[in-house]
Amino acid sequence: MARHDLVIRRRTSIAQRLPDTYQEKLLAFKKHVLKLRKTHNYTMGAIGNVDKTPVFFEMPGESTVNKAGEKTVHVRTAGGEMQRCTVMLGITADGNKLPPFVIFKRKTLPKEKLPPGILVRVQEKGWMTEELYLDWLKSVWFRRPGALLRQRSMLVVDSFRSHLTENVKVKMRQEKSDMVVIPGGMTGMLQPLDVSINRPFKSHLRRFYRDWRCGSTEMTPTGRLKKPSLSQMCEWIVAAWNTIPEEMVSKSFKVTSISNAMDGTEDDAVWLTSPDSETSSESDIDSNESSDEQ
Repeated sequence: MARHDLVIRRRTSIAQRLPDTYQEKLLAFKKHVLKLRKTHNYTMGAIGNVDKTPVFFEMPGESTVNKAGEKTVHVRTAGGEMQRCTVMLGITADGNKLPPFVIFKRKTLPKEKLPPGILVRVQEKGWMTEELYLDWLKSVWFRRPGALLRQRSMLVVDSFRSHLTENVKVKMRQEKSDMVVIPGGMTGMLQPLDVSINRPFKSHLRRFYRDWRCGSTEMTPTGRLKKPSLSQMCEWIVAAWNTIPEEMVSKSFKVTSISNAMDGTEDDAVWLTSPDSETSSESDIDSNESSDEQ
């Protein structure tokens, strides 16, 4: 590669030519956001984005160090690679991070003491439902800093069905909050959390898990390694969320053309490198993980 002046390049979507239908969706989305902002003159703290992402209880890496030549490489886990919870993350264009909203797959709330700064709910399948989304709106979005002033706000969401029910629309109208829906298939370009935040968030989670697994020797009565507890998972989620800098959060709205200056002076922000490019260097993180499989 050096002899032929070749380098490894990462695939991107923003620099590639989009199909005409996607370009039309992109342009329509930007026009709609700009129209709402000019009409209601939102403050940066009243422009938000919410997204759900799965978090697995065990996050072993895809690679490890082993002796050369061995055909089988063992990675020790407690067998909980498929056990997960759903984490609802919310941010605002002024850089504020809203408390994580975690949904565990169980019927009753955990009795163990949980860390502050996180909201925990349960659901039999660990999925986001209309009821839980209304709970998130009431407990997080309508209680964010400045929300009690009852100023008009704008929330950017993806097209997941629980976000678009009639009950949700009624609640949003009652609270003077405008809902902007990202066109299907374009969350990778237009959703701030998906573009810039989810990847470094999971990178930090994976690091906390690795540090814990390296130092944990606790075993179950049957001789298996112990899985992380619910309280331990919550501590990692809070710590990983606190690690995300405010500058990255506010910049994520600019690279998705949501909070750019309305006079056009920041239109080139969409070409800036994504804020997570330096933070998320781990290649084994799937940045497109989503619980939309529900």
